[in-house]
Amino acid sequence: MKRFVEYQPKGSTREYFLGAWKLVSTEYKYSDGHTAPYPDLGRDAAGFLMYTPSGHMCAQLMKPRRPRWAEANTPTAPEATSALDGFISYCGAFEIRENEHIMIHHPDTAWSPNYPGTVLERPYRLVNQDCFSFRGAGTEKQKDGTEVPVIWTITWERLK
Repeated sequence: MKRFVEYQPKGSTREYFLGAWKLVSTEYKYSDGHTAPYPDLGRDAAGFLMYTPSGHMCAQLMKPRRPRWAEANTPTAPEATSALDGFISYCGAFEIRENEHIMIHHPDTAWSPNYPGTVLERPYRLVNQDCFSFRGAGTEKQKDGTEVPVIWTITWERLK
């Protein structure tokens, strides 16, 4: 089995993350070995992630081809609800625990009213100078209410 060798940035890890990143992929890996994109975002999800020198970050991920509103600036209640389906967005401060390889996001604003004030830990792997991924363990709720374990991965590529 090939062992992953993490990229070592020339400067600090914090400096490595600064700038704008584009979403490459999202993935759930199940215990039987099969993989699938995040159910809420789909196979061709789009997104951006930004880190600033001041210690702030912003993340947006979305499922493409969400239904358009019939009236551009006045959605119906069902249209407004469906606009949130397949969209994730939050901004706030960030910190890095280099020894643990964990990026921490502290959302101040978010699409979800439950995100502000939370602490989002994102274990990271540096692939090369222009690509990294967040990877961690979680669960996915099934239609019958049970939960199955997954390894989730979000891969980002530096914008140039």
